[in-house]
Amino acid sequence: MKQYLTNHRSRITLGIAFTLIALWLQMSGADSSRTIINRLNYLAYDLRLNLTLPDQPPADSSVIIIDIDEASLRAEGRWPWSREKMGALVTRLKAAGARTIGFDVAFAESERNVARELIEAASLAGNLEHRDYLEQLIPQMDRDQAFAKLLEGQNVVLGFLLHSDEGESVGALPSPWSMISPEQKNSLTLPMMSSYTGNMALLQKAAAHGGFLNTTMDADGVLRSTPLILGWDDMIYPSLSLAMARRHTKSLRFKIDTALAGTSERITGLWLDRSLIPTDQYGRVLIPYSGKRGGIPYISATKIVRATTPDAFPQLENAAVLIGSSALGLSDLVSTPTGPTFPGVEVHATVLQRILSGQPFPRVPDWGNAASALAIALSGLLLAFLCPAFGALAITVFAVGFIGLMIAGDVWLWSSAQIALSPVMPLLTVMSIIAMNVLFGYFAEAKQKRQVRKAFSSYMAPALVDQLVNNPDGLRLTGESREMSFLFSDIAGFTSFTESASPELLVSVLNEYLEAMCHAVMEHGGTIDKIVGDAVVGIFNAPLDQPDHAERAVKCALAMDRISRDFIAKMESRGMAFGITRIGINTGRAIVGNFGGSERFDYTAHGDAINTAARMESVNKHLGTQICIAGSTAAQCPNHFFRPIGALVLKGKTEAIDAFEPISENASGSTLMIRYREAFELLSREDSAAVPLFEKLKTDFPQDPLVNLHYGRIIAGILSATIVLAEK
Repeated sequence: MKQYLTNHRSRITLGIAFTLIALWLQMSGADSSRTIINRLNYLAYDLRLNLTLPDQPPADSSVIIIDIDEASLRAEGRWPWSREKMGALVTRLKAAGARTIGFDVAFAESERNVARELIEAASLAGNLEHRDYLEQLIPQMDRDQAFAKLLEGQNVVLGFLLHSDEGESVGALPSPWSMISPEQKNSLTLPMMSSYTGNMALLQKAAAHGGFLNTTMDADGVLRSTPLILGWDDMIYPSLSLAMARRHTKSLRFKIDTALAGTSERITGLWLDRSLIPTDQYGRVLIPYSGKRGGIPYISATKIVRATTPDAFPQLENAAVLIGSSALGLSDLVSTPTGPTFPGVEVHATVLQRILSGQPFPRVPDWGNAASALAIALSGLLLAFLCPAFGALAITVFAVGFIGLMIAGDVWLWSSAQIALSPVMPLLTVMSIIAMNVLFGYFAEAKQKRQVRKAFSSYMAPALVDQLVNNPDGLRLTGESREMSFLFSDIAGFTSFTESASPELLVSVLNEYLEAMCHAVMEHGGTIDKIVGDAVVGIFNAPLDQPDHAERAVKCALAMDRISRDFIAKMESRGMAFGITRIGINTGRAIVGNFGGSERFDYTAHGDAINTAARMESVNKHLGTQICIAGSTAAQCPNHFFRPIGALVLKGKTEAIDAFEPISENASGSTLMIRYREAFELLSREDSAAVPLFEKLKTDFPQDPLVNLHYGRIIAGILSATIVLAEK
């Protein structure tokens, strides 16, 4: 455990730091940071709300909106309508059985009296002939008085507006629901308004009941919550929705529930008789949107006005009716989480419907902030200590699962209990810690890739290096035993060249030669094990698996032989003698891996198989060949053509190794090769019949090195294909 903490100290420390910063931002935070966090909280709230909206709004027709829509304005004339038309609307609604009627409009100004206007016009013209008659008509033409009489005893709730600015108050307010005591004046958390726009005193007195139309926009201009009570002049007034709910249910008792919190008295809820409506400390509730616009039933106002019989709208029986407008020109459209053009009257209707249903409002509980802080602390510390143990991919997968779990829990709380917690800071904490660990993981992986590329780019083909970098699981640098094919090359007579050439020429020529040879090894998928002077050592089947490693090595040897011959010709054209390249190949098991210290290491192979390959190269000078390939290699190359050299017993060895020389397909069918194989077959059986065959071969092919080798051994009295070497 101590070692784990030490190895990942930086990542754990950063994780804890992120957690502490998130806790500070959740519990306090600067104004600028709170603004950003609040905006993110708004987005999260809207997303969660829209994800959990029902496919169909609740089938509850207890609340109905009478809509002064575009069709009504076209049919009945522009707004505002006359008091007579509004009175007719109330009359027909009551006749249809509506129990409670609320107006999402305020009647702050009186309507023109035609008789009074005629008297004023006549006075200005000096024509007072019919003044007495017109004065008698004034009461009859008083539409406000007529509308007031229609409102009396009809259970109508008028709307009014409260203002926070110190403007002039207009009209009259209904009777308050409660008073603020002197003890509560400086401690109650209820917002206090400074002025109002009420209804005409005549109308407000007739209706008796009223409720404010105010709503509360959030900082981004979206309506998510609304106050149920507000204060003015030490008096408490209800919202239109709350006032209508009280009238509709005939509730007698109203009480504000509070709780002391230090020096303040925080509002916790409102009582209507025995029903508690929990609110925030300012008397607000989250608006329980149940769908897009139209979740509450609408009836066009003109249909009500022009209805011929009271029973034309049976859905109005015992309904709570809100009169408002969805017409674009009347500017009563607000932005909500479910849409940018939501009628304000439907907001009031939605709140009213929830109060009447008795279902709880969605809410942010008092312990919500503490719950978010606890989620930040637990998830942050858990991830800070756990994430460093995993790689970038594992952390990413874990992150998706962990974040999904947090979101699912948040949605479950909302869906099952209508509890709205703030998921932003816990999620930001999780994402920041996970992102930090993922970046650390990717940086570590990138560092590993750079190390692999640096370690192998000098002696492996770029394609193989890319394969190692992209698939490091295929690389085992710690050491392993595997079968490999080893290739050794050396230049014959290079010492004499070094003695005759100037240092500049030597370096230039040797670099040109080695570049070509190394390119051949890498081009055939081999790894440059080492370069010693003019010698190049290549490994096939390490560090990556190459099932055809033996065939690759043989092809590489043939390519190197062609390069050598071309290079010799090139040097001769420059007037310089350059020795032929001799190559040896062997296949066998050896230990391969990184050998060296922590600062400097060498990826190389050790074992008898690689030593044998080196010896196979050196025996070329005794055999007269340029390429000598062990039988272990030739056996894995069915697509190549070889001629046997013999069974070599290397110095210091007791067991013979079959050796072969690669040849072309055309050469394999030549007269020389056919006769050589026949003679060699007899020689391998130590049959004296091989003697005249090799004598004939010597006569016909005097330049062939293997013919000369075996002829010379036969002349020396050695009738055998086994060659015991006294030198390395």
